[in-house]
Amino acid sequence: MKKFLILTVTVFCALFMLTAAACGNNQGTVPDTGADDKRPTYVGTKTLVVYFSQPDNVDDSTVVIDGETLGNTQYMAYVIQENTGANIFRIVPETPYPTDHGTLVDLAQDEKRDNARPKIKDEIENFSDYDTVFVGYPNWWGDMPMIMYTFFDSYDFSGKTIIPFNTHGGSGFSSTISTIRSLEPNAEVKNGKSISRNSIQNAEREIIDWVKSLGFEKPAEDSVERTESNVLVVYYSAQNHTEAVAGYIASATDGEIFELVPLNPYSSADLDWTDANSRVVREHNDESLRDVELAEVAVDNWADYDVVFIGYPIWWGIAAWPINNFIKNNDFTGKTVIPFCTSSSSPLGQSGVLLAETAGTGEWQTGRRFRSGASKSEVEEWIRGLDLAA
Repeated sequence: MKKFLILTVTVFCALFMLTAAACGNNQGTVPDTGADDKRPTYVGTKTLVVYFSQPDNVDDSTVVIDGETLGNTQYMAYVIQENTGANIFRIVPETPYPTDHGTLVDLAQDEKRDNARPKIKDEIENFSDYDTVFVGYPNWWGDMPMIMYTFFDSYDFSGKTIIPFNTHGGSGFSSTISTIRSLEPNAEVKNGKSISRNSIQNAEREIIDWVKSLGFEKPAEDSVERTESNVLVVYYSAQNHTEAVAGYIASATDGEIFELVPLNPYSSADLDWTDANSRVVREHNDESLRDVELAEVAVDNWADYDVVFIGYPIWWGIAAWPINNFIKNNDFTGKTVIPFCTSSSSPLGQSGVLLAETAGTGEWQTGRRFRSGASKSEVEEWIRGLDLAA
């Protein structure tokens, strides 16, 4: 069985939207954490998602989802990547943009006036191997950010298909599609997908449907071959959402279930991430408090299981930390490990990657994120795609 490689793209910036004169008001922007953008790399894929996303630090324009913050264009890129099996690359300026909104607005206007070409920090490896490139960016002053011109100047798109996507505050793509066609006359440039930042939080299904309409599916390497394998579903559930998905997985795979239960259970008040004094916020702010002791970490007949699903809710963009002691106290050598998570909007993100790094053993797959309240049929469809159904 192949082990997936991990493409680590160090990132600095996320999405911002300009003033009302540029592309609408500033309400509803989802900002970025600025954390490392670790996303899975799929072996053999010929599709790449490239995006630029820059933060907006205006207080009244920020929205936090499940304790995690994402840029709008970044969020679109994540959904596209998760539903195409593409690799992903984030465009990061060599000289970071200012985080002050007013200063950034002025700088963006100056760059447009000067036809600037800001330098990009990193390069895309093996760019010639990709047939299709999704390219994402926000609308700045009715145009692409000038760093996108640097990007198009830097690579040969001859014979490739370019699929643009962008986020905006009312201006849509403006004339950027025709601009890309003029910059890359030897590529096929599709019409793409544009979504208003005011509706981005509810646009996941719209993005997925669009991706499917293009005929994209995850590559075969993302499925797991199984012959008479024993399946174990391990999960921690704070508010029953992950528990429900774990039950659906166990039913679809004829697997066994092992629930992770903290010795000191979390109350509803403990889980209130809007309360600065709640247990979960204190643990988030002080990593030394995240060593949550579990009632049990040893699984009977552990050696008999060769496929292990690991489930958890997303807390601040990572796996809920009550799961950590189970990961640290078990040897995953020879096992296929498939993470899954639940959240209202946050993606799987780097959570599975970080757990794999903590475990140090096992063949960890890319996993899947489900909405809170995911249906049984949705989970079963995913399981069928993994070729794990009993």
